[in-house]
Formats: sequence, C-alpha cells, structure tokens
Amino acid sequence: MACLRRLTVFANNHERFFMSTKIYFTSNNYSWFCDRSLRKWNHIVSRSLFTKESHGHGDVNGHVNTMCSFGKVHVRQFSLTQCDFKKKKMYNKESLSVELEENIIDESLLEDEYFESLRGDARILEFVGSKSRGPERVGVLVLQPWVKWGASKRTDTSGQLLLDEAVALVATLPGVHVVDKEIVPVRTMDRKLIFGSGTLERLVSQARASRNISCVFISVEMLRKAQIIELEEAFGRKVLDRYSVVLGIFRYHAHTKEARLQVALAELPYMRKRLSGEKGHLMIMEREKHLKAALDKLAGVRAIIRQRRTKDSIPTVAVVGYTNSGKTSLIHAITSDARAEGKDQLFATLDVTAHEGRLPCGLEVLFIDTVGFIQDIPTELVASFKATLEDAVYSNVVVHVRDASHPDYELQGAIVTQTLASLPLPEDTPIITVANKIDLETAKPKEELKEAHRVSALKGQGIEDLLHDVEGEVLRVTGRKVWKFSLPTGSREIQWLRRVTGLAYEEMDEADPQTTHILAVLTNQELSAFHRNFGKQ
Repeated sequence: MACLRRLTVFANNHERFFMSTKIYFTSNNYSWFCDRSLRKWNHIVSRSLFTKESHGHGDVNGHVNTMCSFGKVHVRQFSLTQCDFKKKKMYNKESLSVELEENIIDESLLEDEYFESLRGDARILEFVGSKSRGPERVGVLVLQPWVKWGASKRTDTSGQLLLDEAVALVATLPGVHVVDKEIVPVRTMDRKLIFGSGTLERLVSQARASRNISCVFISVEMLRKAQIIELEEAFGRKVLDRYSVVLGIFRYHAHTKEARLQVALAELPYMRKRLSGEKGHLMIMEREKHLKAALDKLAGVRAIIRQRRTKDSIPTVAVVGYTNSGKTSLIHAITSDARAEGKDQLFATLDVTAHEGRLPCGLEVLFIDTVGFIQDIPTELVASFKATLEDAVYSNVVVHVRDASHPDYELQGAIVTQTLASLPLPEDTPIITVANKIDLETAKPKEELKEAHRVSALKGQGIEDLLHDVEGEVLRVTGRKVWKFSLPTGSREIQWLRRVTGLAYEEMDEADPQTTHILAVLTNQELSAFHRNFGKQ
C-alpha cells in the first residue's frame, strides 16, 4: 500500500488470537513494520491513524500515534519526520478545485452548433485548432511586412527575427507546414492591402504558381474584414493574420473547460469585425454575456482557492514570461512535479496549474504556471485570459523567466514587463528575473545578464541560488523568519511545530539523545502562539 489511511482491528473473546499486521509507508522512502501476537484480549479499535488530532491541518511531517492500549501491551509512538502529508493535502485541494471548475460550466455553452456555423462564416479556418484533423497537411506562405524607413520603422528588433517568430507561430498549428517565407518591405502598415501594387502582384503570382500553398499568413496584428476579402480574392487562398493564428493555437491547447471558455471569449472580437448582419451580432452579444458569466463563476472559485491558501498560510510564486521561455521546465526543475512537462513550442501552457515545492528553509510554497506572452497581439485577446493572469496579481512573489539564448532577449523581456505593468499588480510585489537556457551555445554571455539569475532548467544549473533568492523574498513579504529550537525529543512542542509549519532541519543531539535541535519557519503570530502554549524557549 502506497499510503495507509485507516487501520481497523476487531477481535472477539477467544482463548487464543493471533494478529499479524504489516504496514508500509513509502513516501520519501520511509517504511515501518509491526508484527504482534496477542493473547486473551478484548478490545475494539476503529480509528484513523492519520487524523487531525495527530497531524493537524496539512501537517508536513507524518506523526503516528495509535493512542490505544492493549492491556499490558506497550504501544510506542512512531515519528516519521520527513513525510509529505501536507503536500498530499494541498494536492487534493488543487484537484478539488479542478472538479469544481468542471462541474459549474454548462457543456452546451461550449458545444453550440449554430455558433459553429457563425465561426465558419467569420472565416476562421476549419483546420485552426482542430484536434481531429486527418493526414492532410496545409501548406503556408509566411509573409512578414517590414517598414524599412520612416517614423514607423522598428528599432527594437529586426525583420528576420520577426519572420522567424511568425514561422514558429504558424508551424505550431496542427497539420500545418511552411512552404515558403519572405520579409516584404513596405512603406507603411496602413495601406489598404498592406503591400504595394507591384509587390502584391509578385506575391500573388508566387502563391498561385505553387500547388503546395493553400494558405497565406500575413504576420500583422489583425486584418480588417475588407482587407481579408480582397486579399483572399487576389491570392485565391485563405488568408490568416496573427490574431487568427494565435487563436487557433489557443484552441488546440485548451484542455480544461475554463481554457476553452477563455478561447471562446477571445474569438468574439475577431468574429465581430468580420460578420455582417444584425442577427449575427446579436448572437455574439448574447454569447459574450453567457461566457463572461461563466468565467465570473470560475473567478469566484479561484478566489475561494486563494482564500484557502491564505488561510493555510501557503505562499504562492507566479512564474511568468514570454512564450517558450521555459517557465514550465523551470517549475519542473524546482518541484519535480511530473505534471509540469515543458514542451519546445509556443503557448504550450494555457491552463493555470499549481505545483507544490519546498524552499531551502523547509517552507512549502505553490509555484503557479501561467500563459506565456507574445508581441503584436490585440489587447482583446490578452483580456480574455484575465482570470489566468489574476494568479500573478495575487502571488507573493513573481518570477520572470527569460530566454537567454534568444536574439530578441531584450525585446521579449520588455514585452513581459509591459504586460505586467498593465495588470493591477501591487507595486511592492517582488519580481525576480531569471535568464534560462544558459546551457545553449547561443546564450548571452554572463556580462550581459547581470540583473538576472543565470539558470538552465534542463540541466539544473543555478536552481539552488535561485531558490535562496526566492526564499528570501517569500520570507520577507510574508513576515516569516527561521527560528532555532532545542526541545525534548518527541515532545508536544515538536509535534506542534510539525503541525504548524515545515521544519527546515531536525536532528537529535548526539551527546544528549533526549534533546532535538530544530529550525522552523514561523510568522510572528505563530511564534507568539508557540510561546502561549509552551512558554518562551
């Protein structure tokens, strides 16, 4: 048995009774075995070994006390100092929250046949976000407009870097492969059809001449309805913009009902600008109202979860960053949680997940994984994931993960900083910057990363130093300190400390086995409670 919850022993009056009980506890490689032979006893035991009386709410360290007597038989206490019961309890709460989220959402809100027809009318492509697409692959021509002169020319990046990101973006869609790509010089982004007449004619000929090109991706924020109609007539191909591509990726990666609701809300502004007719717009308004109401309910669930964490004094650390910067991989490197599986693709994480970890001082914290950011995305799309970003707003500490190997390292960091500035994030919230992927050959030199913790989530480099910095900020903002105690071994004081907080260190004195030395993380209130219960030590 991986985890023992209840032991029930029943015996009738017999002259001879033999009981053999084997109990194994495998968390953190601890196990214990008990084997007894009892004669002429009359006792009924029916109680949970691991109860609130013996552990307290969310106890980190397992403490087993059967609290029963078999005549003259002595029943000793077992003290398992490294068991992660608090971790299991926290995990159960997070699992319960997912069940609550799933149960309060009406499935019919997500499976609306009439609205599916509206989605088709709005020219959101059939293959975008489809999980059931067959072996047929969609060939795409990627065009990156680039203003080469004038006031509109960008100086914070290059046309090649933007093209590379556009290629990676559209290639993330299922069943899509890039046939050709090009940086297209333009005078301004405000032209009716983006490109000049001569350039457009050349691009149209290029697309029509290739049988493999069935779609054209123009890497601009959002094309107007009239632009899409004329461009599709000219190319004779489907035309995508960045909004529709990102929307398709979101739809493909949305697994929970909450994520699907957010994607459904995110597509409404896109559809509103492309649908004509009063009926379609009324349907969108009605759907928007229902989607927002459902998301408001989920926001209430999230608020309850945060209240539970606060009540249980569980600090939270939000991990944010540009898409594909390695946020999930870093969380996995810190927590070893198998659910935090990093993937080398854009927007692999849409669902907010909480992962239990332990700081060097022994304090349990939750690391919150969030959706990644990207440039040139309409504010309507970001606003749809407002509930997702709330976890960053309410966290005790924010960890900003940056890709040290990316040529646009500075720009990506600025995009995330701007997005965080647009959120109601308290000014005093500490933000720790992490330069990830330093193990790659293209990583920036150490001299250019002075403001950041240099880590490799894949190799585990720099994780220890990062955690010490996170620990310092968590302890500071939550008013906790590390206290040293020397207490009687197996005493009520030690049991109380185990229930209330994580123990960073616990060791029996070699010279005096009756004394145990402990380091415990306590708030001032918890320390005062300890003094009230046991006096000053």
